[in-house]
Amino acid sequence: MSGDSGAGMVAWVGLAVQAVGPLGDRPYEAWLAEVDRVAVDLWLMSAPSGTVGRRAAQLSTCTAVVGVLSSAGISGGGTRAHLVVRVPDAASGSSVERTYTTEELTARRAREVFERARLLVGHGVQLLVAEDSKQPLVLHIADSGQRDDGAAMAGSTPAGGPAAPDTGGPVVAATGHQDARLPAEPAPAPPSVAGTTWEEGSVEVWRNIDRAWDKGYRTSCLLALRDRVVLDSSGFVLNLEELITLAQESPDPDTPRGKDIAARYPA
Repeated sequence: MSGDSGAGMVAWVGLAVQAVGPLGDRPYEAWLAEVDRVAVDLWLMSAPSGTVGRRAAQLSTCTAVVGVLSSAGISGGGTRAHLVVRVPDAASGSSVERTYTTEELTARRAREVFERARLLVGHGVQLLVAEDSKQPLVLHIADSGQRDDGAAMAGSTPAGGPAAPDTGGPVVAATGHQDARLPAEPAPAPPSVAGTTWEEGSVEVWRNIDRAWDKGYRTSCLLALRDRVVLDSSGFVLNLEELITLAQESPDPDTPRGKDIAARYPA
């Protein structure tokens, strides 16, 4: 569904109504404004240049790897998570273990993959692996519905992949091989990374708002984006990448959405 489609926008309004929920005791104007905000956000993100559109295009080129997740951990001092997956080996008729790596854990997507992987140790999984770089990177992980039976999964599609790389020593915080009848011990959280406060991140967000626009309108855009900031318990921004993308997709000041931003967030 493209952000250029008027019919598509109608569909996003329907989804926005579901996301915002019933009117309840809220003033109608406030409820309608929230529906409008969510619908426009979804519409912008679904465009080919939007966050959802770009992510869908990227994932569509990935290689699917199906197997049983043996462990998920982080090498000592590492900044990436390593997922060890047992996959069927067509040549031997049994299974082999292959190690796949996430993106840098400073990226929200990589942290989400790792957190989900920690809960899926011992489960059958499907990875979406990008192989357009020197080292294949896991961009998404999902539960395949199968469980570890200690053998190569009969009927599974053979999945190719790189041999397990040398991670420079034993994997720290890996849960190891788990018997399917026993719950996997939870792995510790990823190591803390240098955080960014909103005061610091707002500078980068500001730089990504069209510099050809009037400073007052750019300030209004920044104030609108500030309402979408998500902070962790330490006060660091968790969704800086998303805010930068939304800054780049800010509507022109002469559009209805642009005029609405200027009115709601006067500089």
